[in-house]
Amino acid sequence: MGEPNPYASQTEKNTQAPWLTSGEPLEVNLTGLRDYAQHMLDQQLDLASRGTNLMRLSTMPMEAYEGKVLGEAAFLRSQLQANAMELNAYLSNLGQTLFNIGSAAQTIADIYGSGDAIGSADLSEVLFAFGDKSVPRPDGLPAHIGQTYQEALAANAGKSAPPPATSAEWGEGVQTHSSPYQTSMIYLGPNGMVRTVNTMTVPGTGRTVETTTIRDSSGKVISNNTVTTTSSYDAARNTQVKVVESGANTTTTTTRYGSDGEVVNESSQTTRTTNGQEASTGRREMSIDPSTGERVETTYVVKDGKEVVADRVVIGRATEDGELARTTIAQGYDPMAKGVG
Repeated sequence: MGEPNPYASQTEKNTQAPWLTSGEPLEVNLTGLRDYAQHMLDQQLDLASRGTNLMRLSTMPMEAYEGKVLGEAAFLRSQLQANAMELNAYLSNLGQTLFNIGSAAQTIADIYGSGDAIGSADLSEVLFAFGDKSVPRPDGLPAHIGQTYQEALAANAGKSAPPPATSAEWGEGVQTHSSPYQTSMIYLGPNGMVRTVNTMTVPGTGRTVETTTIRDSSGKVISNNTVTTTSSYDAARNTQVKVVESGANTTTTTTRYGSDGEVVNESSQTTRTTNGQEASTGRREMSIDPSTGERVETTYVVKDGKEVVADRVVIGRATEDGELARTTIAQGYDPMAKGVG
């Protein structure tokens, strides 16, 4: 009879996450709406940064039920991913709401300048700050302020941003070979946009340069990004080092393998160069216990100059096929089963 829950230990470790309580609490000073607006923006940014902790809700179902699986498993996978998408949508709307409330508070503060916003504001001006178009524009509001969120969306409706590289809107793409060391992929996107990905491998260096250029329907460059990847392998230490450079960010990943070729430890460090000064922005550590097969993945970020835990997950070893199968009542009466005469 198989073990009913082989991951009880990992579940307990994953649900004990005291580092999640390290966020700054919301404090509102009603005598200064500018401070309140800043607090709301800080909460939106904090919420967005913590959203990365939920990425595994979408990726782990795919990893757990990968490939050809039973229909029930495929259904469970789709349900888990749908739930994760709904939660992410809710958090996105919550973040936008925090921003909108902060913007309304900032608008009221702008109406009254440096005066006492709470004591001077009346209801009509508060309604204007929240986008009520039936309320006249306050006299004290500067001329360059006053566009609502919905008006901003309408103004930018015709300026569609390129979809993410993983979006199905880019289609399949067409590949061409310029040389044995250089290839190009061309994708046609919405509104006449074209995304070109040029990949060049430098012989004998372990270096690959990938340049992605997106143009609009008129041929104007919307974005241009180059990523350089350099890989090396130390046979004596059985270690691989990969350095990825993208703009001002550099990520160095060191992977150590055991004698059986399996990954034993992986460490990733990301730095950002600003005005010639290089500073760490975070790192990721992954280790595997060779005796239990348990994998621990921890992500650290730098906050206020200090390194703090942003995400930690404990993953148990993969179960073998049939390990969780239970003996059924019918098995004892199966004439083909062992021990049944």
